[in-house]
Amino acid sequence: MDILIVDDEQIALTSVRRVLKRHGFSKVRLCSKGAEAIQLIKEHDYDLVLLDLLMPEVDGMQVLKAAKPYRPATEFIILTAVDDLNSAVKAIRLGAYDYLIKPVDNQKLILTIERAFERRGLLHGLAGVASSPVAVDKELPEAFSQITTKCPRMKELLAYTAIMAGSGNPIMITGESGTGKELLAKAVHDAGPQPDGPFVPVNVSSIPDSMFESLFFGHSKGAFTGADKEHRGFFEQANGGTLFLDEIGELPINLQPVFLRVLDEKIITRLGETTPCHLNFRIVSATNIDMDEACRNRAFRLDLLYRLKSAHINLPPLREREGDIALLASFFLKESGRRHNKFVAEISPEALKLLSKEKFPGNIRELAQIIERAVLLCNSPVILPHHLDLAQVEKTNFSRSLCTLKENTDIHFIYVLTEVKGDRNQAAEILDVSLRHVQRKLVELKENPQLKLLLRDI
Repeated sequence: MDILIVDDEQIALTSVRRVLKRHGFSKVRLCSKGAEAIQLIKEHDYDLVLLDLLMPEVDGMQVLKAAKPYRPATEFIILTAVDDLNSAVKAIRLGAYDYLIKPVDNQKLILTIERAFERRGLLHGLAGVASSPVAVDKELPEAFSQITTKCPRMKELLAYTAIMAGSGNPIMITGESGTGKELLAKAVHDAGPQPDGPFVPVNVSSIPDSMFESLFFGHSKGAFTGADKEHRGFFEQANGGTLFLDEIGELPINLQPVFLRVLDEKIITRLGETTPCHLNFRIVSATNIDMDEACRNRAFRLDLLYRLKSAHINLPPLREREGDIALLASFFLKESGRRHNKFVAEISPEALKLLSKEKFPGNIRELAQIIERAVLLCNSPVILPHHLDLAQVEKTNFSRSLCTLKENTDIHFIYVLTEVKGDRNQAAEILDVSLRHVQRKLVELKENPQLKLLLRDI
């Protein structure tokens, strides 16, 4: 067992290591700084971390919050001299296995470590070591069968997610654009306590500020000008199921207290009505921004973040998923062949080598686009390197076609979004418009049958 001990007091470090070595734990590393501990945990797959709570600069709680999403199967045991119930509850909610008060009885410490190691073994058992291109192993719920991976890190993360999904507690999924956050959110719903209930996905950034309350809380007929019929809001639509809040970091600061109250009480009142409605729904949220930084900048309430993040799942980018580029490329090859009724047997080793060197800033979504374009351009049973390169021809020819001024604006908008691999924030910066403008424009363009196909993967 690999163990990391994190404590700013040298005496505590050496005394705990001495106890562990007497009980046969020889692979023990010491660390006296929180920031260094975060980096070590991200770089090395420790079985167990013994973590002091009170440390200067970066404390144990910050280490746990920053590192646990990257190593979901690593068990964290908090060791602290502070007997504080609120801190203990917070640590457990952030993923700690246990919370022990110093001075810790040696036998109790060893027993806790052994039990934590047993739980670590359970997670490994769930993740498995299968090398076949099956989505996940049989021990995981069927809900995760749509997630294709053979990456050990992803398998551990899915095993952890499966356990958290069964709790029914709020889950926050983070990761770069295109890493599959909504797909994982749907799996969490399907593996949760209410899989037969509705799954209601909402892109928070695409909703105008003036319509937030109406769309989320609903309204009665005649509640305001234009309310010509009754509307059930997103909260009510998700009753008995899951409300998926994508791009939660874009939630306006003035509406965050309202959301916090609803999540705490599960009671809403439609606009134009006085009778409260009691609901039962689960929240799963997702974002690609740094929520801790948003809280520091006072763009997001810390208490709401904690309410949303009972469990935190950080999806790794495609470039860090060992073995998954080739696996996913083959998967998308079959999918594209079926979609376009075109038989392409395989991707050549040379083409796979090129793909393996890509950074994929657009992650899985970008890889899917590349393979689909290659299938369309391919005139043989095998995808060759030049088929991947020629994927840009279609985009260039389209962007240069003759059209009206409005069409040219739409084409330029699509061209920019394609260039930035669907990154809305980057597109808004290049186009010199707001993020909400980009989201509204996307909704408008996707209603155009001629443009919808070009936007399918954006």
